[in-house]
Amino acid sequence: MARLPKAPFEKILKESAKDIRVSDAAAKALSDLMLEISKELAADASEIARHANRKTVLDVDVKLAFKMRKK
Repeated sequence: MARLPKAPFEKILKESAKDIRVSDAAAKALSDLMLEISKELAADASEIARHANRKTVLDVDVKLAFKMRKK
């Protein structure tokens, strides 16, 4: 699986809870999970675009895919 940079996820974790340290393993776990979720979301958005007879995924497709996953 492709790796995403650890630094942005470390920053997200630190911003979510001030005064807390973040382990490298926690940042890597968040990075790995976000990559997995992103791939699933992208696949859903692609299906939505196909259903609309488009070859281009639009921002509305991604937003709709996200809303559908929240339910």
